[in-house]
Amino acid sequence: MKKYLTTLKYKKYNKKHAYAQLKKRLKHKAWRKRMNKQEQGVSRKKVKERNIHKKKYWDYETVLAPDNFSFLENTIEIVCFIQKLLEFYDKKTKVFISLTSVWQIDYGAIVVLLSIMIKFKLNHIDFDGNFPTDPQAHALLKKSGFLDSLFKPSIHEDRYAIIPKLTDSIHTHAWKDVDSKLGQEIISAASKTIWGEHRRCQGVQRTLIELMLNTNNHAEIGKTGTKHWWLSVNHSPKDKKVCFSFVDFGVGVITSLNNKPHNSKFHNWLNKLTKHYTFSNNAELLRLILEGKLHLTVTDKHFRGKGLPGIAEVQRRNQISNLVIITNNVKADVSKNEYKLLNNSFDGTFVYWEVSNENESCK
Repeated sequence: MKKYLTTLKYKKYNKKHAYAQLKKRLKHKAWRKRMNKQEQGVSRKKVKERNIHKKKYWDYETVLAPDNFSFLENTIEIVCFIQKLLEFYDKKTKVFISLTSVWQIDYGAIVVLLSIMIKFKLNHIDFDGNFPTDPQAHALLKKSGFLDSLFKPSIHEDRYAIIPKLTDSIHTHAWKDVDSKLGQEIISAASKTIWGEHRRCQGVQRTLIELMLNTNNHAEIGKTGTKHWWLSVNHSPKDKKVCFSFVDFGVGVITSLNNKPHNSKFHNWLNKLTKHYTFSNNAELLRLILEGKLHLTVTDKHFRGKGLPGIAEVQRRNQISNLVIITNNVKADVSKNEYKLLNNSFDGTFVYWEVSNENESCK
């Protein structure tokens, strides 16, 4: 027996080494036990796919999308989902979105997902994801051009369009400026889907122009023309209906109003408004804005169909229908006259509306 094996120094080292090895074995045993529980009832194929995913996306943050991926029906969960993605965007963290469990999806959530994806890609932050296993949700997401955009090598920073080959697909446009020509093209295509002929839809044109103007002028405090607006248009020839979803990731209507500069006519709006009306929260405030009462009180002039009050007026005239506005901590279903506070705030403005053969148009 070698002499150094009997020394006190070696015995201490051997004991420490044996203890470390025991800890490793116990840790691996506990890990294997957890994995066996997770893999119980799961096919070998799915286990293999999961392991490949972990190996490929080891440095990505995986974000689970809500099962009901509808901005209109499941607003609070979608807002939380958006906040989580934008936090990773600010940290320049790679993101993988898991849509596997999604069974319900709508156009509003899709345009938000597309717009966030483009934000990541424009800033060279890796962004990836998968498709829902539910066949209907899978088909709707595929129609949006999400997959084509995901693997597109480069995107122009100022303007782009996602237009799939199918005529009834979701067409998405984005820009920073006001584009009346694009509005005319969109309305022309929509009228052919609904009425089978070219018609003028003045309400839609006004809505588009006002939203583009709002994004251009008010999306960022103290600056103009810095934020993108995103517009998705879905044609449904079978139902003779076209759905519009508009979003910008600015500061939101309420935040913009609270930060008006001294040279703005809306500066000190609160003191002027409270002399005539009482409101206890942002939901009631948004109602006053859409009814044109804020503009009338502050300027002593009727709003003349401009801004958000003009869009609400378009809906009252039956030129558009099912108008929904989500901004900051308020969700307004204008068509149903329902105004609700949200637990979480959406930093931006989302507007959804529809046009069908029941709405007014001009030949």
